[in-house]
Amino acid sequence: EIIKHPDVRRSLMVQKSYSEGMRALVLYTASIQDAFALAEAEGGDKEKLEDLHLVNDLLLPIVKGYGSEKSWTLLGTESLQTFGGSGFTTDWPLEQYVRDAKIDTLYEGTTAIQGLDFFFRKIIKDQGRAIGLLGKQIGKFAASGGDLASEKSELGKALQEVNTAMGSLVGLAMASQEDPKELYKIGQSSSRLLMMVGDLITAWLLLRQAEIANTKMISASDRDRPFYEGKIASAKFFIRNVLPNL
Repeated sequence: EIIKHPDVRRSLMVQKSYSEGMRALVLYTASIQDAFALAEAEGGDKEKLEDLHLVNDLLLPIVKGYGSEKSWTLLGTESLQTFGGSGFTTDWPLEQYVRDAKIDTLYEGTTAIQGLDFFFRKIIKDQGRAIGLLGKQIGKFAASGGDLASEKSELGKALQEVNTAMGSLVGLAMASQEDPKELYKIGQSSSRLLMMVGDLITAWLLLRQAEIANTKMISASDRDRPFYEGKIASAKFFIRNVLPNL
């Protein structure tokens, strides 16, 4: 059986963790939009409304840029490859998925444009307010300990790496006021920053799922247990195999 091959198992776990994590990213963004709509309908606090609005704006280029790039790359390098040479033929639908997915990295602003939008309009323009709110939330979760304490600790380290990278680019933005050529360096790295933040948020959301799955395992039926085990496995795999790349 093909699933007994170690590299196939690795590939399937990469696909599982990313697809579950990116689905969570889309749903998390939708939940921010829901929270904004509810708070607005209830005549909520203006500052809270502004925070929700800014966090939503911050997440949109991540959903679009990160989601489309990872989908296209994973479909081409992992999903299609799982089928071997057959994956390249029209016998299986994967080759069409790969071709179809590419357009998502191009329309409504290419990934490079999403990266520039993310840094200049979503971080610099609001002086880091939205990214700060999100970072604080991730940092609080990373320090909360519990059954997944070691994985949360790795999430905390990744948050520091992202903050360091972001700080470097902010420094270049400030230097560009004296020397406009410094802006060129930001253009070289803004897409990479977008991908880093995408991986960070994905890891955070996967760990949140795993924490819930841990509590559900106690009373889970034999039918549901593999689902919860899968959630925990996805998070641990992503933390150990993807986050170190940051």
